[in-house]
Amino acid sequence: MYEIELKAHVPDRKVVIEKINSFATFLGTTIKDDTYFHFQYNDSDKHLTCRIRHEVYTFPDGKTKIQDVLTYKTKKKKTDENGSAYEVNEENESILSDSASVIKLLVDTGYTKSYSKHKDVMQWITSTEYGQAHLELCNIPQLGDFLEIEIVTETCTNEDGIRDRLKSLIEQSGIPLSNIEERYYSELLKLAKGE
Repeated sequence: MYEIELKAHVPDRKVVIEKINSFATFLGTTIKDDTYFHFQYNDSDKHLTCRIRHEVYTFPDGKTKIQDVLTYKTKKKKTDENGSAYEVNEENESILSDSASVIKLLVDTGYTKSYSKHKDVMQWITSTEYGQAHLELCNIPQLGDFLEIEIVTETCTNEDGIRDRLKSLIEQSGIPLSNIEERYYSELLKLAKGE
């Protein structure tokens, strides 16, 4: 599966929520606690990174679902003709029944914990000509509020059209395109910590 994604700084959370509610369906909230693991090949610039996410999903009716998910992505940052950055990621996920065993396997095979991230998320979905767009209003301690919008596809075709549709959804949500953030959260967290 491929996900094409944009994220942007949110200038006014209340305005963004009101605008998204006018065109998208609210799915609930999720608390996401991510731990990233990194494997560096000897004498090489090559590395592997994976994530274990513990998530607590609360549906609009108040029911909850708790799960742990292992994610491995191949990430590519791209820039369009106007200089706006976006991501195209090939994503592989597995639901874990025992995350502690997987963490032990990662550590025993040479992975190291690189960083952790907490997100409090409100989620919506809306239909587009390219399939369902997922919108997440995320609050990340130390970084503030971001809107992440993605469309997941089987193949990486119509990339330009999907990117343009994501940009229009950013604007429809009340966020100027100048607020699009091209850096990864890991980079932003390092800056916030003064690293």
